[in-house]
Amino acid sequence: MNRVLLCVTLGLLALMAGCTGALQRGMQNAAYVSTARPAISIKAVNMPLLTGGETSVSLDDAGVIGGLPLHAWVAVYGKGDPQSPLAIVGLAEVPRGWYWDNDGQRPFSVDKGVEIFNNDGFAASTYIVDSKRDAFSALAGLTDETKPMRWLTRGFAARYNFNDTKVILEYREPLPENLAGQESLAESQTDQLRAFEQRASAAFAVASVAEHMTGITEGYAKNIRGQYLDHRFWGTASKYDTFVLK
Repeated sequence: MNRVLLCVTLGLLALMAGCTGALQRGMQNAAYVSTARPAISIKAVNMPLLTGGETSVSLDDAGVIGGLPLHAWVAVYGKGDPQSPLAIVGLAEVPRGWYWDNDGQRPFSVDKGVEIFNNDGFAASTYIVDSKRDAFSALAGLTDETKPMRWLTRGFAARYNFNDTKVILEYREPLPENLAGQESLAESQTDQLRAFEQRASAAFAVASVAEHMTGITEGYAKNIRGQYLDHRFWGTASKYDTFVLK
């Protein structure tokens, strides 16, 4: 009997160790990596990593006092100056009993569609982002004292795990002068936007990873303005309705 219990205990410990080893999220060199669902590696192409790792997020548009806490990771790529492109990778999980209730296409956006990365469909749209209340502006070399700027932005979003996990990719370039007078994009499918959107699609490399890969490091993303890392970047979440049988 004791031998049976010992075998069962060792089996459970091995299973737990295997599960723990499989559930990894963090950075591997310049790529954000998740071995949990989704098991993917994401990085920006030919852009240096500025920061990457876990980050604290409270979703302020969920009707929860103090905000809905998310388990989130971000990686940001670029040269760190306002004149250069910026690329952002984000993954966030809502707590148990909640779900992401939209696909990530932004209000006041144009050229909405679906982009395929690593055989997964990502909802895509093109929009303008202002630096004044932006979580990543400091990583673009902007401070509270510098003149605000705006970016032309292409965003991609996909939901996983029954909509409790969302991956967001965002590519930005300084807003061209001919669009500077617009609060939001008024035209779609222009030659200028199509060329930009092609650059945005090519800016990210997304690949599958093995469950037990090594070399993943944990840490925290730096210079993120967490007070602005909210529903404007992640989108909105809702709580599942519960039914009590009497």
